[in-house]
Amino acid sequence: MFTTKVAAAAALLVVLLGTAACGSSDSSTSASAAGPTDADKTSFCDTFKQLSNTTTPQEAAAAFQKVGTPSDITDDARQGYEVLVSHLSTMADDASSSDLTAMQKSLSATDEKDVVAFVTYLTKECVGSLPSAPSS
Repeated sequence: MFTTKVAAAAALLVVLLGTAACGSSDSSTSASAAGPTDADKTSFCDTFKQLSNTTTPQEAAAAFQKVGTPSDITDDARQGYEVLVSHLSTMADDASSSDLTAMQKSLSATDEKDVVAFVTYLTKECVGSLPSAPSS
């Protein structure tokens, strides 16, 4: 089921970011990564749920940048959204998991913390209510 794949991808991203080596202490957010700050929560989550295995990093960045974030997102999670959108928008269409790992390793400690805050928010708001995968 696709929703199970989405949940697994979000969990993997949290694990990857949570175990990262620290980079520099400077924030790497680009002003071009900003999107609306008053997104409807349903539209925000639908944007996430519509991503698939064939969605390129740049397509994902464009989709998130277009929808923006809901107004109740914390400042650090919003900053993490901007960092993630900025980095995804510069990745190649054929990016691999090693490219994601390289991106993650290039994040400063502050950016890494903020991206984890964003992924945590995204998971809580958009994945937390999805059915879990059946146990085997």
